[in-house]
Amino acid sequence: MELKVNNNYLNPEDNELEIVERKGIGHPDNLADKLAMECSRIYSKYTYDKYNCILHHNLDKLYIGGGLFLLENGKIVRKHKIKVVLNGRISTEMNGVAIDLNKLFVPVIKRYLKSVMPRINPDEDLDININCNNYSKRDYWYTPRNIDDVPDANSILAADTALCVLHNDMTFCEKLCFNLEHSFWKTNKYGYPEPINKDIGQDIKVMVSRIGKDVTATICIPVFKDLYNTYEEYEKIIKKYEKKLNEVAQKIDNPNNYNYVINVNRKNDGTRDLYTLVKGSCVECGEEGVVGRGNDFSGLISSFRNHSVESPFGKNERYHTGRIMNYLGRKAMIRIKKELDVKCDLYILSRSHDELFNPLLYYLSLNDLSKENECRKIINEEIREDKINNILNDVEIY
Repeated sequence: MELKVNNNYLNPEDNELEIVERKGIGHPDNLADKLAMECSRIYSKYTYDKYNCILHHNLDKLYIGGGLFLLENGKIVRKHKIKVVLNGRISTEMNGVAIDLNKLFVPVIKRYLKSVMPRINPDEDLDININCNNYSKRDYWYTPRNIDDVPDANSILAADTALCVLHNDMTFCEKLCFNLEHSFWKTNKYGYPEPINKDIGQDIKVMVSRIGKDVTATICIPVFKDLYNTYEEYEKIIKKYEKKLNEVAQKIDNPNNYNYVINVNRKNDGTRDLYTLVKGSCVECGEEGVVGRGNDFSGLISSFRNHSVESPFGKNERYHTGRIMNYLGRKAMIRIKKELDVKCDLYILSRSHDELFNPLLYYLSLNDLSKENECRKIINEEIREDKINNILNDVEIY
């Protein structure tokens, strides 16, 4: 399918109203998304290195939550462990030789959660269940005898009828939302996010709304309950971060001169909500997260953009449209913005069992048609079958 191009790009900043959300790295839904994606990536890398092909799997049904940790007499007490259940279908063997899924996945899950939630003891605070099965109507689909039972090793067909929508620019509200949450963490040696502050957890949520020129950023930040004694001390911690977040916002390009205000843990009457945790995420107090309810592949939930509800997290790195086209398409979008300074939206619609790289719909909306040929060139260079395996070594944070 040849790429179709037109100039009907829709800019969210042309709207009177704009709403953008970001769930932080410790939000239960974000934890579920990232754990599913990282388990899938590790499995794909392992099977490709061992068998020269990525074995069939989909790990996009991960669940996390249901723990209970309380502060009693100044000490953090564990009442119930945090559960992590990795659901999905997966190849459990090759040529009759079993693959040790627990050995593959449990260390990854522990390492990631320890990175995001430094206060947990991954060996004692987590109850991890690798609840995968290899059931299928197709013989040998998840129990291949050899590489011939993995047909997509040679010919890649789309595993689903799915839509991907990608954007290459960010509005002021999107930049504000994204950068405010990102200011709370850095990347560690594994490529995982790691908090930079010791007095707050990472179950942070940012909601940015704009009406005309007026922007309000509402941010929820959990303070560790054992690190303050009075409301005044709690208020001091919150004010410290309100000041830091305003400093972050001041560095964001604001060509439209939007007026903005940043509110941390504020209620409608102006008082502060008492948002406290002891481990860093609401999974510690009964909350739950599942794949597909968090940010999209851009790291945001931009309600006033065209977007797909397709969740790529935990999907197969070899043949699933949502995973592959989101990844490769994003690389193309970044290049177009950086090299050509063009704003655009890319739509890719696959049809199940069709050739993955010959989609049913392949559509680019530009704000500047004079750069059409350059855009086509970049997309052709980035969205190619021989670039798929780049996914295996890319620890993405979104």
